[in-house]
Amino acid sequence: MNLEEALALSKKFPKDKTVPKKIADAIRKSSGKKKDDLMQIGEGIILQCETREDKKIVMKHLMN
Repeated sequence: MNLEEALALSKKFPKDKTVPKKIADAIRKSSGKKKDDLMQIGEGIILQCETREDKKIVMKHLMN
């Protein structure tokens, strides 16, 4: 996944609950600056949480 795809995907959260897992998978598969940039996108997803359920999903995939 490139950064543009990740950013577009992140905009679909919280409606699309699969986004945190997809971003987390992309982070695990990347390295260097790309990994840092993907992690920043992941941090943005945290700020988009609207409910406790959203927070639980994000914690499960992006906070470990």
